[in-house]
Amino acid sequence: MNIQANHKTRGLSFIIIFCILSVVLFFTLTNTVAADQTIYKEVTVKHGDSLWSIATDYKDETPRLTKQAFIDWVKNENGLVRDQIVPNQKLIIPVKKNK
Repeated sequence: MNIQANHKTRGLSFIIIFCILSVVLFFTLTNTVAADQTIYKEVTVKHGDSLWSIATDYKDETPRLTKQAFIDWVKNENGLVRDQIVPNQKLIIPVKKNK
């Protein structure tokens, strides 16, 4: 009986630690995105847009980035797993806001 109680306590401890780490990670990620929104432009995806077309539209404002580097940055900063974007989706792009 004592062994069974020990396993339950360990399982509960694991769940509590997992929940705490999840909350910390969530707030870390949301604060990072929020900070990027104050520095970088945000665009709203229109029908027919792709990451490639957005990179092409902003190529003059990001001369140091290749189109692929632009796309990789956008995917990373916006938490995109695939290249698929949808109309009305908001994306942070690597173009600094004008002050």
